[in-house]
Amino acid sequence: MIGREKSIYDVQTDEQLPYQCKVEKRGNSCADEPRGDGFVTIHKKLRKNSSDSVKPNSNVEPNPGLLTPTKHPIQENGDTPEKVRELYSLVENLRCRTSIFVNSSLPVIYYGARTHKQLQQVVKEFKRTVYCGNASMTILSSRDNTCLREYDSKQWPSKNDMCRGCTKTFQADKSSSKGSNCPYFDNRKALNHKTLPPAFDLTDLIEAGERLKACPFYAARDMASGANIIMCPYNYLVDPGIRNRMQINLQDNIVIIDEGHNIEDICRDTASFDFKLDHLRNAIKEMTAAASQRFGSQHLISHIDFLLNVLKKWEQWFENQIPLIKGVVINNKEATKLFDMDAFVNTLNEYNIGMERYNGFSKKVLEFCKKLQEDPRTLVGVTQSTGTLLESLETALGYLFRDSCRNMEHFIPVFVRKVDFANDNVSWRHSQFEKSVKNEQYILRLICLNPALIFSELHSARTVILASGTLTPMDALKAELGTSFPHAISPKHAISTDRVWVGALSAARCTRAALDAAAQDALGRAVRAVCAAAPHGVLCFAPSYDVLRVLRARWQDTGLWRELEKLKDVYIEDTDAKRHDTMMQEYVESVEGRGALLLSVYRGKVAEGMDFRDRQARAVIAIGIPYSNTKNIAVMEKKKYNDKYSRNSNGQLLAGSEWYRVHAYRALNQALGRCVRHKDDWGALLLIDSRFEKSQNREHLSSWVKSLFKTNDHSFNILEDLKSFMVRMNQNDENTT
Repeated sequence: MIGREKSIYDVQTDEQLPYQCKVEKRGNSCADEPRGDGFVTIHKKLRKNSSDSVKPNSNVEPNPGLLTPTKHPIQENGDTPEKVRELYSLVENLRCRTSIFVNSSLPVIYYGARTHKQLQQVVKEFKRTVYCGNASMTILSSRDNTCLREYDSKQWPSKNDMCRGCTKTFQADKSSSKGSNCPYFDNRKALNHKTLPPAFDLTDLIEAGERLKACPFYAARDMASGANIIMCPYNYLVDPGIRNRMQINLQDNIVIIDEGHNIEDICRDTASFDFKLDHLRNAIKEMTAAASQRFGSQHLISHIDFLLNVLKKWEQWFENQIPLIKGVVINNKEATKLFDMDAFVNTLNEYNIGMERYNGFSKKVLEFCKKLQEDPRTLVGVTQSTGTLLESLETALGYLFRDSCRNMEHFIPVFVRKVDFANDNVSWRHSQFEKSVKNEQYILRLICLNPALIFSELHSARTVILASGTLTPMDALKAELGTSFPHAISPKHAISTDRVWVGALSAARCTRAALDAAAQDALGRAVRAVCAAAPHGVLCFAPSYDVLRVLRARWQDTGLWRELEKLKDVYIEDTDAKRHDTMMQEYVESVEGRGALLLSVYRGKVAEGMDFRDRQARAVIAIGIPYSNTKNIAVMEKKKYNDKYSRNSNGQLLAGSEWYRVHAYRALNQALGRCVRHKDDWGALLLIDSRFEKSQNREHLSSWVKSLFKTNDHSFNILEDLKSFMVRMNQNDENTT
């Protein structure tokens, strides 16, 4: 292995920090003068009808109306999530004090959120701003979400392959006057900023596409070339592969990442890869068929032969690892073999798929995938899955071998045997149950432990804003992302202290191992008491789907489930996106009727980013502390990694055990934040776990939650106080109406 260069976690001086942002007012007399301090300059505002001119570029036409808006100020609304209103208030203040123009063009604002449901809320707020109608916007999404063409799974492996096959058939032939095989694609220009409202979400875009028979996917991409604001899921901004495919250029533009507490995990996941032997063999099959046809130019045939040879060597590498993992104990349906990085690279070199061959492999992959994208007629039978596999392999090896191999130390290679058992009850046992294995997969997993490798690619942006209610501790977040954020805004919660009730109940130690029958019954009594006291909607969060299944089974056996159903309609979060949306509609309707209880998990769809305002969440029950599975290989290695590098980060990077705690409490705080969404809202938070009796286990709760604890009593007596709070607040609501 090549010698280690300076680590990203070595202590740096201010001058060495890779990215800084500083707001500074200055006149336009020095507009073109370079800065030597690495800070961003905010230039003088250009006034409407002033003599100062703005030169248009190919992407964005200058819009004088955007410079000095004359509409009414931003209006607050009780339906608006508090955090979103605060963010727009910040933007409004900046608008009043400084301008955001750079020389000859407007920066594009990229607004990323976790889900389109969250973006829907942002669009709702954008409609209320002074910019709506002056600043053009678009929203990006996948073909799976936006394709209007009927999908035939028998003809096409995926929607991506269908889209490529239907839209690229005639595009490569410039002399042809024919359109493509997709009428929606051919009519995509009908869907534009003139035929859409000034602010639209994904649902609006799809409905307009259906009405105009125009493709929402390509129309949104076309509109992005001239939009001032581009909204998208934040993996579109973080993942370099998606950025390239969607032609997203962050250079000198503005990036806003909502729900920013997820960015650390997202960056690590983006640079982590799973390569499955089954996918590799499918790719070999497709490339072999393409090679046998010997069509196209000699240049393309040589690429196919080269890449096919490399894939076959990878297949040999996999097959030779299988005997080494067959005897490894299976835990949670997986057996794992952890590689030392030097040993891993040596095995790749032995099969001629390592460092020395990477440059040639990289060049041919990029050329081959470009041809696959632009002219699939020359590669009939090669699906998008094969192209994605080759691109992912090139990217993963690039992280290891580029830049003099300096990033190797930030990755862990793991060989995985994943099994399904005929009887799930033996999934945890030793390999003596080999006869019970129904099917198995072999996976090479390359785990990234340093999110800064991905986040550093956002440094080309003019400004990066992370928005979340749970970013603390900030120094640790900065160290994880390898980025300096010199400006931090942390306002106090807007809710009045008499409108929120917070208490902790020591009914049980809510870990999977400690949840015996008595603990499950105690939790059931607590949930029943809250549902009896709280009107309308109640949310209940559990640490995992496994815990949720255990509780449901026990409560059904004891009859408590029927008691809950007598009090409220009971719903359980669904992992399927479409079923989840349907369930949420039913929940909202039930809230306004006899009331509803929604059981869900931390880090799930319900726990993060969804807006449960007013009656939709009069109470939130938080069961346990959502610590990640300590037997998960990625979690174990991340803890070891932080222990190693925290010593070199001047205390900013958290040690492994503390990182593990903070990671859990960020998820807990997000779930608690579903309850009160604006200053006139009200509700109750009940934390259930015996660990909350100790002050150190309340240390990482959000400051507003800690400040509102009503009592140190952790017995069932506190539920009477909760009931009194609910009666008082409900009477206030009735008197108000």
